[in-house]
Amino acid sequence: MRLTISMVLAVGLTAVSSGVRADATVTEFPTPSAASLPQGIDIAPNGDVWFSETSAGKVAVLRTNHTTSEFPLPNGGQPTIVKVAADGIWFTDGPDRAIGHLNPATGQIEEFAIPSGGTPIFLQIGPDGSKWFSKVNGVGQLLPNGVMTEWDVALEHPDDNIEQISLDPFGKLWFVERNFDGVGAAGSNKVRRLDADTNVISTYLVRTVWVAEYFGNAVALLFPNIARHTDAVVRPNRAASPTTFAIEQPANGSRGTATNTIEAPSVHSVMPVFTRGWTEFPIPTANAQAEDMRIDDRGLVWFEEDTGKLGVLNPFTATFAEYPIPSPNSGYYNIALNPQEGGLWFTEAGIFAPVPTKIGILTTGN
Repeated sequence: MRLTISMVLAVGLTAVSSGVRADATVTEFPTPSAASLPQGIDIAPNGDVWFSETSAGKVAVLRTNHTTSEFPLPNGGQPTIVKVAADGIWFTDGPDRAIGHLNPATGQIEEFAIPSGGTPIFLQIGPDGSKWFSKVNGVGQLLPNGVMTEWDVALEHPDDNIEQISLDPFGKLWFVERNFDGVGAAGSNKVRRLDADTNVISTYLVRTVWVAEYFGNAVALLFPNIARHTDAVVRPNRAASPTTFAIEQPANGSRGTATNTIEAPSVHSVMPVFTRGWTEFPIPTANAQAEDMRIDDRGLVWFEEDTGKLGVLNPFTATFAEYPIPSPNSGYYNIALNPQEGGLWFTEAGIFAPVPTKIGILTTGN
């Protein structure tokens, strides 16, 4: 069976006794630019919520007082993923094939062109300040000194692409392939790990780090020391990245009008499936199309379902809770946990229907 695996999260688990059965409040805010295709989202230490407005070509912020500002990208840029770092806001810019940096205090935007001309997709910030990104046929790293390194990989199908990535606590980069349709069956069957110190890429074949199986309709846990895999040394390409600068004045919006909805979860216990090095938890909703994943400090696994729900798995009790998103047809979604105050923030990109685009937060009593 071919599967598309979405987000890889290599983190440890700490057992929790709390359940995942509480009703939730879902609060939604319209994006400052209408129909702006919000995608990436991240939370600043002060509680401000940063997100991309891809089709509007802007990086936006929703402050804790519910006011907004938008920073337009120069040269027709369109941000996809945004990440908050100690030195500002970093983002991927697909049309300009660059990794971008925004200084919110000055409005200065600096973009680092990808030497191969590849289109960046997802982004992660390393503990040393490195920016890791995925591109269609590989992954890359932008060092703080402006040097960019790229590793290309052989894809399983000619119409695959590398998409979501994650860094584990040991500095290894995990990534997966994505494939919806085209040549052969939909889905891809490989999870990969890059050791940048040795240039070794280890490939694990699913049965399925935490992984969302988009077509397999499961959330899975991989044990790398047990699961079968193959290793290959990949010679990287390394070059200085050309940079461009621009100063952009933000457009400040009025207070956003929030809507609140109480949602009761559907709760189900499931029977995990065990194979060598893998534990799979089948999602109760058929064809849920689960993707973006986050693990909270209790070890609960949060994820979004493109079919219109936010889910959470308690792996210690094999229990799922799934919360409907109030606005219909509002996917696809990206998510971010608020480490300061709790709650799960998400974007409503409206990619499946011409609906108003929003960002929202789900909070429970747990």
